[in-house]
Amino acid sequence: MRLPRRALGPSLEPTVVVLGAMGFGSRSPEAESRHLQDCLTLGVGAVDTAPLYGFGQSERALGDALRRSGLRPEVYTKVGLRWDDTHGDVLFVGRDPDGVERVVRRDGRPEQVRRDVLASCERLGLERLDLVQVHHRDYQVPVDETLGALADLVREGRVRAVGVSNFEAEDVRAAARALGDLPLVSLQSPYSLLDRGVERGPLAAARSVGAGLLAYSPLAQGLLTGAHGPGRRYDADDWRASTPLFSVKSRRAIAEAVNDTLRPLASEHEVGPAALALAWLLHRDGVTAVIAGASRPSQLEESLRAATVSLSAAELARLEARFGLLPPSPSVAERVRTRLRGRLGAVRRRVRGLIDRVLP
Repeated sequence: MRLPRRALGPSLEPTVVVLGAMGFGSRSPEAESRHLQDCLTLGVGAVDTAPLYGFGQSERALGDALRRSGLRPEVYTKVGLRWDDTHGDVLFVGRDPDGVERVVRRDGRPEQVRRDVLASCERLGLERLDLVQVHHRDYQVPVDETLGALADLVREGRVRAVGVSNFEAEDVRAAARALGDLPLVSLQSPYSLLDRGVERGPLAAARSVGAGLLAYSPLAQGLLTGAHGPGRRYDADDWRASTPLFSVKSRRAIAEAVNDTLRPLASEHEVGPAALALAWLLHRDGVTAVIAGASRPSQLEESLRAATVSLSAAELARLEARFGLLPPSPSVAERVRTRLRGRLGAVRRRVRGLIDRVLP
């Protein structure tokens, strides 16, 4: 399939669907190489990853797949998060693929930005990264210093273009000012029919500085595909078990909207609900591309059909009115605060348990 491309700054031109590589590393190296080749053969021209995904595993697996396949799509990654230092606010506490607990912190110091870029180059096997985005704003470091470090790396030829991710509106504008003559080309944020928080400022800010939006979680972790009905149960340690969007009440309301509006409209266009949900995004002003993960090529192939769908103004309004009846999505800051409260609560419980054992 020949996918349309949209400009992202002066030097990048991703296809409207970008392959999300968060899950890379879960298969054998040979299987990952075949998967990448199959996805690129379908027409995808850009891949998105980050050091955080699998704590380096995604970048290493993607780099190996690139070498094995001999293919070179545009490669996007990120900087500004680490789990081996005490600097910065805690973003969350998680476990790496080996089960080791990791405390992930924001770190936008210039020296760390440079280390991140060089480490990503090594893991990916690339001399130059096409797009590097600041994964989360580090409020302990002036944004001028974080973005200034990336500007230096652009001038050195290590990075082609610079963007940001999960930034609020004022932070997007500050990042653009910090780059001076260099353009801020992207804002990567969650965006879907179920999560329209980016419309409350960040999207307009990105458009005002000439940055395109890369929409991640465009299917709301599968809720818009109908894969998470109200009858599904989650283990206590599954993050969805404590997420309001995945409550039984929420999933029931979402399933009703999918079944009475999204699915029928998708049938009219001869695509699945996932493709239609992505097509809605591709009709939004300011959206350059959607980031879609895929465990198999057929799954991605359905997502790519979004590029073939042309929605009328009436159809767009119908979707927005129906899904607008659902509870509003939180802002980026609200989502992070909720996640941090849950993670820090778990940390406090573990600390209390240790104290009780040491000081009975």
